[in-house]
Amino acid sequence: MAAMSLGNRERAVLVQVGEQQLLLGVAQGQVSLLKSFDQPVIELESGTDSAFSKKLSQYIQKRSK
Repeated sequence: MAAMSLGNRERAVLVQVGEQQLLLGVAQGQVSLLKSFDQPVIELESGTDSAFSKKLSQYIQKRSK
């Protein structure tokens, strides 16, 4: 749903799994759960793509070619 760079190789990402949103810390070779939220932190409007999902889709399309 969202991502934020924390350094050259570190990111904080917010993902949604079912009804829960998870804040993950992502570093080289490691993914850690930082916080889980029962209530949404970010509401994603239906029918709209976030910048993160657009980039991910572009990457997947490029890899499949």
